[in-house]
Amino acid sequence: MVDREMLAAISDLLDQKLEEKLEEKLEEKLEEKLEEKLDQKLEEKLEEKLEKKFSEKLQPIYDRLDQLDSRVDNLETDMKFVKVVQLENTVIPRLNTIEACYVDASKRYMERTDQIDAMGDDIKVLQSVVANHSKQLNSA
Repeated sequence: MVDREMLAAISDLLDQKLEEKLEEKLEEKLEEKLEEKLDQKLEEKLEEKLEKKFSEKLQPIYDRLDQLDSRVDNLETDMKFVKVVQLENTVIPRLNTIEACYVDASKRYMERTDQIDAMGDDIKVLQSVVANHSKQLNSA
């Protein structure tokens, strides 16, 4: 009987040890699972809160950017209008007037180049005649 009692005692001890080990392992697994779940939940909550905060903080910036976009579009349109109006109504007519004046003047100069050359020759002759007369008058 002693053997049976000892076997029963050993069996009880083994059962108790196995039970303790199983409880420890289960507790460890549960703790790990709980930690993972808690970490995951915390991460999700933190991401959600951060996303919400960022969107709240960045919304005014997005609004201003939208306003700036519309202003830039308006400015581009205005600039195109001003360029077209200025070019068509002011610059181009003035350029046409200046061109017409220069073309007329250049035509006159080209038509009279022979006359201008002849006048230059006449002036040279007059200069030499005046110089000769001055010498004659000074010597007399």
